[in-house]
Amino acid sequence: MLDALFTALSYEFIQNALIAGLLVSFASGIIGSLIVVNRMVFLAGGIAHTSYGGIGLAIYFGLPIFFGASLFACAAALLMAFVTLHQRDKIDVFIGLIWSIGMAIGIILVDLTPGYNVDLMSYLFGSILA
Repeated sequence: MLDALFTALSYEFIQNALIAGLLVSFASGIIGSLIVVNRMVFLAGGIAHTSYGGIGLAIYFGLPIFFGASLFACAAALLMAFVTLHQRDKIDVFIGLIWSIGMAIGIILVDLTPGYNVDLMSYLFGSILA
């Protein structure tokens, strides 16, 4: 059993992965604490789920999906940064609002797209085969 562990650890890419994981864990602990203190817990989820509105927009207008999602995610991040500068106490409420609006826009636009049959869950949860 230990032989298999030592054999796996002898590969350079495994060693690099372990070092990277260790460094990311330290950085995530520090950044996570700052996010909780600043009441921005929903930040990553808000930006990610808001980009679903960009997916719906891209599908509706026939644009590349990555372009629409990136555009919406950047716009949401800039909007959240602007609100943070002016209303720091209410940023978590605003993030939840942007989250739900982005999801609603995406679902409505995908539904309004004529002749487009797609599994919406594949965009929400991804696909390992994509």
